Amino acid sequence: MPRRLGLPSVYLAAAVATAAATAVPLAMTPASGLTVRPAVTEPTRPYIVVARGRAAARDLVGEVRWRVRRYYTAALPGFATYLTAAELASLRADPRVRAVEPDRQLHPMPARRPARPMTGPETGAGTTIYLVDSGVDTGRAEFGDRAWRAYDATGGNGRDCTGHGTQVAGRAHAAAPAAGIASIRALGCGGPGSLADVLAGLDWIRRHARGPSVAALPVDGARSPALREAVGSLVDAGVFVVGAADAGECRIGPGGAAYTAALPGLAGAAARLLERTPDANPAILASLLNCTFARGAIRQNPSRALNLLMHSGGL
Repeated sequence: MPRRLGLPSVYLAAAVATAAATAVPLAMTPASGLTVRPAVTEPTRPYIVVARGRAAARDLVGEVRWRVRRYYTAALPGFATYLTAAELASLRADPRVRAVEPDRQLHPMPARRPARPMTGPETGAGTTIYLVDSGVDTGRAEFGDRAWRAYDATGGNGRDCTGHGTQVAGRAHAAAPAAGIASIRALGCGGPGSLADVLAGLDWIRRHARGPSVAALPVDGARSPALREAVGSLVDAGVFVVGAADAGECRIGPGGAAYTAALPGLAGAAARLLERTPDANPAILASLLNCTFARGAIRQNPSRALNLLMHSGGL
């Protein structure tokens, strides 16, 4: 089993406080993550800023001009901030900035259970499924000691107050019962969560994932360029990513992540395959899983190098 990471007693409002390898910019207060600058009377709105590189992101955050809420250090070079209309125009014209998009709410997506139990000797042993959702009720007997609260981007204690994350975790556990499930809470008790918090969850995974890893993201963030970049960063780092899709859809994105309405089953199938081939490239793994709504069984296929494929059909 992977090493369990305990929850800190206090969560800081900025992701910079959790990035041990990154120096805290002088313009930010460690306690709040807010830039030290006078308050403005103009209306401000929340945005996600993606810089052209980590050095550019550090420079931008270090300038005492933005109300920085979160500073992303691994999954993408950028930060979450509040901006006035004039500041938004200034950032969009800055050559160090690649993109600026509004922060917005992301909603949990339905996650269909596998049509039938998976068969075969693999159980996902030695792998970790990082679930970015509403949290997980880790005390449920079905999980044993295989689920734990790893990180809460909302500033809470990781408790699942909607049940969505626990449901997804239960279905992934049924598909890969020996895989560890690390709960990354990014959704609130009202149901949705902010894009900024989801990005913080992916940033945490990018910095902490060890060994054969699957990141499960059952939220509706397909329209976000920043989220696509963060997902691509995880894939590049060797983490297989499975995101949510509408019912009836299953596809592989340009960055190598898989998207399906049967997310728990595909996450479990990936964990089972990674047990057998722990160094499999995520993009190759996505193609081997064949993203065609595989039936709930993995079968041997001696004609393929990794000889684990999904039956075609429906999860």
